[in-house]
Order: sequence, then structure tokens, then C-alpha cells
Amino acid sequence: MAQENDLLAAAGESLKGFFDMQGEALREMLGDKGAESLMGAGVPGGMDAGEMAQWAATAGQLQQLWLDFAAHQTRAAAEKAGKGALGGAGAGLMDPAQWMVMSQAMLGQMPKGLFEASSRLAQDQMQLWSGVMQSFAAGAAKGIGGSAADAAPEAAALPRSDRRFADPAWREHPAFLLLHQTYLMLADYFRQAVRGMDGLDRPKRQQLEFAVAALAEAMSPDNFLALNPVVMKRTMETKGANLVRGMQHLINDLKRGQLTHTDPNAFRLGENLAASPGKVVHETPLYQLIQYSPSTDEVLEVPLVIFPPWINRFYILDLTPKKSFIKWAVDQGISVFVVSWKSADETLAEVVWDDYIRAQIEAIDHVRARLEVPAVHTIGYCVAGTTLAATLAVLARRGEADKVKSANLPPPPGGFA
Repeated sequence: MAQENDLLAAAGESLKGFFDMQGEALREMLGDKGAESLMGAGVPGGMDAGEMAQWAATAGQLQQLWLDFAAHQTRAAAEKAGKGALGGAGAGLMDPAQWMVMSQAMLGQMPKGLFEASSRLAQDQMQLWSGVMQSFAAGAAKGIGGSAADAAPEAAALPRSDRRFADPAWREHPAFLLLHQTYLMLADYFRQAVRGMDGLDRPKRQQLEFAVAALAEAMSPDNFLALNPVVMKRTMETKGANLVRGMQHLINDLKRGQLTHTDPNAFRLGENLAASPGKVVHETPLYQLIQYSPSTDEVLEVPLVIFPPWINRFYILDLTPKKSFIKWAVDQGISVFVVSWKSADETLAEVVWDDYIRAQIEAIDHVRARLEVPAVHTIGYCVAGTTLAATLAVLARRGEADKVKSANLPPPPGGFA
């Protein structure tokens, strides 16, 4: 355990030190002239009254958004306190000092000389830095008289690539070129270090790999405004309006208590979400069984039963009519049934794997009895596909394998995430 904790703490300390070092390097390398090359067309040395007013308005909006959110949190905390529900853990949420303490606790402490003792890492660092600088210098020599973008090396010529840094802005200035390439090198180093550790069983190694990967992802330079040239450019172009929009999204998520990737108000039931007509024909404490209305005069004899992931995202299969697998299936003359799982809450605390297998068998039997057919086709997405494989094994052992005529086990819509 000490070995794993040391590696994780070392990863955090190294990445933290890396950003401290890079922050100072960026300040020195960019300066006033560096900022001009970063922004492409250049940032004017002075701003007229109109531009100053725009930036002042942006700053005012950001401040007001945060003040409104702080007031919202204060009212919510007061209401919880009145009900006796205010816990100590949430009291310091808005205190920057609390965030600092938590960050330091996550990063841990490790002797500064750890990485100096690693000759392989030191050698890799030197090769990376010299290679990147030579590549940039060669590009600059070819691009004399051109822009920084003309001198920037091609992505394919860099030692490491990652889609997070695909924008040319990450290569147009040596500071950002070195920044993201050094980060990718450190992330690779720690992943390899976990794989090379002796004396770890498979579950412990997987846990450590996950922890190191999560830490590395969180510390990626594209997550930080001052280290992301793409965001910096956009900020200059919009006079900070992009920051206001981002702050509003963040505050909305904090109020809602969950992160969102889309506008939750953009979806309307029956229009661009769960658009195909159907009805619930069977219900248990664990799921509802939906039967969709046929769209053809005749239907095929063998119906289809779809098992979506347990997290209940069946509607991914039925968005707008043009983006609906369910509509496509009923248009082919297939009788379609879909299981809508109950979203997990405290009432499902005692539910186990076997309960989902029993639920799948029950749904299959219900459809067979309802339509008076001997067998059904099945599709199981993601974890429901894993469950379906177990269901098929149980049916086979019982001598009832012929209840399922076919089974398809694709990844979840959109692929694995």
C-alpha cells in the first residue's frame, strides 16, 4: 500500500511542480511581445473607450454571477440549518482555503529528489525538450517572413499526440508546444510506472491505474484558462463573453448538483426525446416494459426485446424520428419492446446482479405470453448486454435456450465512455 500511495503522491507532486515551473516559463517567454505572437494578429498596446467598456462589463457580469450564486448558496445553507440538515463538510464549500487544503491532501507529499533519481525520466525530458525546440527552430527557419503559425511544426512531427491538443494554437508558440508535450510525457511515465510495479494483484493495479489516470486527466493544461491558448484566443476575440457563458453554465450545474453536457431545457418529451408512440404494458418495482406501436400493416412473427443500460437511458435509442433506432425497427415491421429500468436510488439498495437477470427472463416471458410466440430476438446494451449473456447462460442450463432466437450485444449508443 505504501508503494502505491508513494507513486500516486509522486504523480501529484510532479504534475504540481510541472505547472509551477511552466507558469513561470510562460510568463518569461510570453511577455508583451510573446502575447502578441500568441494572439495571432496581436493585442493592441492600448484600448479605446469602447473596448474598455466591454471588458469592464464582462468583469461586472462575472462578479455579479458569482455574488448571486454565493447568495443562493447562503440561502440554501440557512434553510438546511433551519431543518438541522447542515453538515460540516459543506460549510467551507465557498472558502478558497478549503479548496487549497483538499488539493494539498490529494497531491500528498514526496521528496523533491524522487525524479532526479530517475535517470530514464530525466533523459526523456531532455530529449523531448531538445527535440521540440529543434523542430520549432527548423519550422521558423523555413517560415522566415511568415507568421508564427507558418513556423509551427506539424502535429505528426511531434513525439506525442492527443486530440485535446489538436488545435494549431498548441503548436504556434514554443511555450505551449513544450507545455502540452511535457504534460503528455509525464502522464505516460506514470502510466508505465504503474504497469511496472511488482507485487500488485490485478484489482489493486487497476485501482492505481484509475487513480493515476484521473489525476493526470484533471491536471491537463487544457483544463486551465492561463495554460490553454485556444481559450485565451477566444477570450480576446469575445472580450471575455465566453467566460461569462462558462461561468453561467458552471453556476447552473452547481445549483443543480450535477454536471451537464447539454442544455436540459433543449429536450421536449415526444418531440426530440422519446418521440415514438408506445405504452407501458407491464411494470415491476425494477422496470417498466414499453411496447411500441407498429407502423406497418403487418409485423414479423418474432418480436424484439431491447435491454438498455441499467442507468435507464432507453431514450437514447429514440430521439427525433430521424435519430431513432426504435422508429427504424417498427418501420421494418418489427414488434418492439424496450425495458425502462428504474433509476437507482435508496429503494434499490438491496438489488443485486441476480435481480436484473430475473427481470430479463421475466420480460422475455411476458412478451412471449403477450404475443403468444415461442421466442424473441434480444439486444442488450452495455452492462445490460453483460447481464443478457448471463441470462442466456441461465436459460441454457434450464433447457430453455430456445426462448431467445437471437441475441445482439453491442456497446452502448455512442460507444464506451
